[in-house]
Amino acid sequence: MTEQQQPGKLIPALVGGGVMAILSTVPIISLGNCLCCLWILAGGALAAYMYSRELPGDVSISGGDGAVTGLLAGIFGALFASILGYLFMSMGDAEILNRVFENVLRDRSDLSPEVDELMRSLREGERLSPLYMVAGLFFSLIINAVFGTLGGLIGASMFKKKRPANQPGSAQ
Repeated sequence: MTEQQQPGKLIPALVGGGVMAILSTVPIISLGNCLCCLWILAGGALAAYMYSRELPGDVSISGGDGAVTGLLAGIFGALFASILGYLFMSMGDAEILNRVFENVLRDRSDLSPEVDELMRSLREGERLSPLYMVAGLFFSLIINAVFGTLGGLIGASMFKKKRPANQPGSAQ
């Protein structure tokens, strides 16, 4: 679009990030992220799809627009997922996490003192320190930004509008 104003990327990115966060945070469903960050890719692709739907009928989404929309969705997704994760931990999800850590790391004598101390604090029901939350947000921002951008690129290529064969610039 040269002369016309482009539609905003904010709403598609917020929706894509919200879907990404919900699917990535809800127990059991979140296991989908074990498949190459499936929900993060899907959130980026959803954002690109929603953005492409806002474009005029004769304009197709570009890869750059898909990438930017997916990147924004990834950033919003990381922020939303951190908030949802904190809420789940506040509502008692820490007990589930405690059991998982206990079962996975049971009878491991080769653990470092730091990991052993973390396990002890989780067993005693202590809350995760803000440092762990900030570190989790930092790594989520990086991972979600990368895979959200990739999802936006995939979405842009999937939802690109096809040109009729008789239109100039189409492959013959």
